[in-house]
Amino acid sequence: MKRITLPLLLCCICLLAIVTACGKSKEASTQQVTFKATTMADTSSFKRSNGETCQIKIDASFSIPDTYEGKPLDAKLQKLITATLFEGGDSLQQTQALKQILKSRLSNNAANAADAAEEDEPLPVSNIEIKIKVSPVYNDNGILSMCFEEIISKDGVASTVHSYFNYDLQKCAPVDVGEFSDQALADMAQLLQNKLMEQNKVTSPEELSMLGYFDIFNVSVTSNFYFSAEGLVWSYKPQELTADAKVEPTITVPYADLKPFVKESSVINQLM
Repeated sequence: MKRITLPLLLCCICLLAIVTACGKSKEASTQQVTFKATTMADTSSFKRSNGETCQIKIDASFSIPDTYEGKPLDAKLQKLITATLFEGGDSLQQTQALKQILKSRLSNNAANAADAAEEDEPLPVSNIEIKIKVSPVYNDNGILSMCFEEIISKDGVASTVHSYFNYDLQKCAPVDVGEFSDQALADMAQLLQNKLMEQNKVTSPEELSMLGYFDIFNVSVTSNFYFSAEGLVWSYKPQELTADAKVEPTITVPYADLKPFVKESSVINQLM
């Protein structure tokens, strides 16, 4: 009888441990932002001056915050994301705002291609494909970083641009260049330039130029950055710092290096 009871007792202990661990895991997960995804698609076409049809196809998807730490921030946070990331009004939902973006992209690309044909410029492409993806890239320490990725492909030749938006989830407020002192922006620009040289293992702007960078002395502090485990990451558009239209240079600055430039009220201070 004892031989049977002992294994059963051990099994019960193991089962209890598993249930307890699962309970702890579930409790911890309530401290995280959960996301829901939406996918949309739209198509359009127009006639060129030569009668040929140009097809435009757009696919869009995005993931947005649902809840945070059980607090009723859903509606307010979603309005903030709609207003900043989707450039929509306060009365719009994310789906409505995204539909406006799709409509705008369709209209712009159709008009541009039609104008090119009328002006006897090189014949526009036969197919235009636009992919928009909005998703979180950082979610920790009460901070959410979202990436707006847009890929435009014209007859298989694609260009990609990333834009970043950051949110203080405790205050339900955007995090942008306003986190830094105005008087410190010039010194921060120099810091970014130094970090870019450090990342590329060179010691002078001239050496950066040899690697394809240009206009290095005009590196500026923008709001196009996102949070990461290593620090703030500034992202620059294609051909903003390099001649290569396919390269989006990034500059990572550890949080500790930003301490002299950050305002006392900034959420960045808690990461230092």
